[in-house]
Amino acid sequence: APAQDRVTMVATRRAKRAASSASKKTGYVFCLLLAAQYGLQPFLKVFIADGVNKVSLVLGTELAKVLIGVVGMLLDGSLASNFAGWNPRGAAFAVIPSLIYAAQNYLLVFGYQSMDSITFNCLNQSKLVSTALCLYLLFGTKQSVVQMVALAGLLVAGVMLQDGGGDGGSSSKGKSSSSDAELAVGVAAVIAASALSGVASAACQYAMQRIGTPAHVFTLEMAFVAIPALLVSQAGLIAEDPAVLFRGWDARTLIPVFASAFGGICVGQVTKNLGGIAKGFAIVGGLVLTGLAQGVQEGRWLETRTLVALVLVVSCVWAHNTHPPAKPKSKRQ
Repeated sequence: APAQDRVTMVATRRAKRAASSASKKTGYVFCLLLAAQYGLQPFLKVFIADGVNKVSLVLGTELAKVLIGVVGMLLDGSLASNFAGWNPRGAAFAVIPSLIYAAQNYLLVFGYQSMDSITFNCLNQSKLVSTALCLYLLFGTKQSVVQMVALAGLLVAGVMLQDGGGDGGSSSKGKSSSSDAELAVGVAAVIAASALSGVASAACQYAMQRIGTPAHVFTLEMAFVAIPALLVSQAGLIAEDPAVLFRGWDARTLIPVFASAFGGICVGQVTKNLGGIAKGFAIVGGLVLTGLAQGVQEGRWLETRTLVALVLVVSCVWAHNTHPPAKPKSKRQ
C-alpha cells in the first residue's frame, strides 16, 4: 500500500507539472499575440472615420469580445465545461475590476489634460510597480532582486518608447497658464490611476487563478458589466436617435474594433496563465513593435531609442524569467 501511494503521488506531481508547463506555453503564445495586437493597433485607426462616437467604439469592442469568446469556446468544445460551475455570486466578482478600470480611464483622461506628455508617460509606467506590489499583497508573490531590476528596466523602456517625447517642451509651454494646484491634482490622478491598474490586474488574476474562473468566462462577465454601463452613459443620445450612436461606421470600422477585442481576449489568457506582470511585459513589447513597424512604414532606419529599448526589453524579459526568488530551504527533522 505505501508503495502504491508513492506511485500515485509521483503520478500526481508529474500531471501537475505537465499541466503547469502547458499553461505557461499557452500564456507565452497569447503574450506574443497581445504584444503584436498592441503594437499594430495604432496603425488601424485609418479605418475609423472622422466624427465616429468614441463610446460606440468601446461598446463595439465589448460586443466583439462576447462574440469572439463564445465562438472560441464553441470551436474548442469548452463552452459547456467552462460554464459548468458558473454561478451569479462568483460572476459578481467581475464587477470589481470593471468599475476599477472605468475609474482608471477617467483619472487618466483628467491627468493627461493637466500635464505635459513626458510627465504623463513617466507616471503612467508606474502601473508595472503597482501591479507587482498588489500581487505581493494579494498572493504573496515575491520578486527577486534581479526581477525588481528587470521591472525597473522595463519601466525605463516604456518611457523611452512612448509617443510625445519630442513635444514635451511645447506641451509644457501650452500648460504654462495652469496653476500648480491643477498640476498637483493631475499628478495625483495619474498615480491613483496607475495604482488602480495594479489593483484591477491583481483582482483579475485572483478571479482566474484562485476562484478558478476560466479566462474566456471572466472576459465575458466583464463585458456584460461594461455594456450596460456604456449604454446608460449614452442614454440621452440614444433616446433622441438610436442610429446616431453608430453614425459613421462602415465595414472597415470592424477591423480595429475586432482587433482591440482580440487584445482583450489575449489579456485574459495572459493573466490567467502567466499573471498580471506578464501583461506589462507584453505591452512594452508591443511598443517596441510599434517603433519597428513605424520605421518600416516610413522607410527609415530605426531610431536609437527604439534599438536601445528593444535590447532593454529583451534583456529584462530574460532576466525576469530566469531569476525567480530563491525557494526557502525545507527544514528536515
